[in-house]
Amino acid sequence: MFSTIIKLGWKNIWRNPTRSAVVIIAVLLGTWSGIFLSGFFTGMMQGYLDNQFELTVGHIEISHPQFDDMYSPEYYVPNSDQVIRELDQLSYIQDISTQSLATGLAQSARNNYGATIHGLHPDSNYSIKEYLKKGSMPGASQKRNPIIIGQKLAERLDIKLDSRIVLSFQDKNGEITGGAFRVAGIFDTFSNPYDESNVFVNRNDLNGLMELSNQVHNIRLTLSDFSQAQHYTQQLQDQFPNLQIKTWGETAPELQYMYDMTDLMMYIVMVIIIIALIFSIINTMLMAVLERTRELGMLRAVGMNKPRVFSMIVSETVFLTMVGAPIGMLLSWITISYFGDVGIDLSIFAEGLSAYGFGTVIYPYLPNMYYLNITLMIAGAALLSALYPAFKSLQLNPVKAIRKFN
Repeated sequence: MFSTIIKLGWKNIWRNPTRSAVVIIAVLLGTWSGIFLSGFFTGMMQGYLDNQFELTVGHIEISHPQFDDMYSPEYYVPNSDQVIRELDQLSYIQDISTQSLATGLAQSARNNYGATIHGLHPDSNYSIKEYLKKGSMPGASQKRNPIIIGQKLAERLDIKLDSRIVLSFQDKNGEITGGAFRVAGIFDTFSNPYDESNVFVNRNDLNGLMELSNQVHNIRLTLSDFSQAQHYTQQLQDQFPNLQIKTWGETAPELQYMYDMTDLMMYIVMVIIIIALIFSIINTMLMAVLERTRELGMLRAVGMNKPRVFSMIVSETVFLTMVGAPIGMLLSWITISYFGDVGIDLSIFAEGLSAYGFGTVIYPYLPNMYYLNITLMIAGAALLSALYPAFKSLQLNPVKAIRKFN
């Protein structure tokens, strides 16, 4: 008998193709939009994390225990050459970069602004060179005391290539020192705040002014898997107990919060769309039940009991969802795969995105496991949306239902 109910439900959904098509398209669009938006937000968040890891925060950062508190040049990493040699032996570390740091004031003839001064080794593989728009890196410049600055800082100080800029900061004894630098290059990254507050010089030039030799203040590690940073940090802390070793989440808590919130945001978007989908299915199926009042009354009068009527209405809703959901999932997989390769260009909103450190090209991405989770959520939504129309059909009085249209 159950197979008969299933067959009857399948035939019923095609008795009114227009109404069924409306429900199928609603399920299809709801599934596609939910999955695609989830992939869009996941890609947006992953792109933001990748940008920050590439430029501002290492997966693991090593420094003197007091450097973060005082930010004083005297707190450099002791025996940094030996530390780097030992780090080179660890297989899970993909890249090591070092820099000396100072905070101070960048001054031109027209204006001044606070800046973090990064001292780089000429052979350093620091990612800022990927964002260089004009000129060359300090290590490749023939100028004396070369410096590269961000486009936003250049605009604020009203300077350009080959302009003179004066940096003032503390040396290792706490005395104010400084030097004149010549602009060798201008970079333009995805983040306006970063461009406005960071400058890069040769490490030897900066260390000479701070009365340091070849010391560094920060060792940045790039791991093969950044999600394992906490585990590797514990190992490194045991290996170098006198150094401060922090994960990216400890260095930049806002990134950790965003990483933790990515999954939650994706499911919130999907739940909102599924709620709208549930009401759409309820509305359509309720109309279908009310239009078939006489038919349902006849079925009850000839002996079809309530559980079978209930099962028939539920099966109709499930069939409609089973037709629309797979097509929507396939369409979302195709669009996510396509835009995951070519990207979605949002350069029209570049100013607003740059203010918050987001890139202008978004590459949607969704792990395969989420497709299964979303499928289960849609299946649950279909069952929920079938309950009210099915219960409504049980409230029909067979005699009144038959007489209603006579």
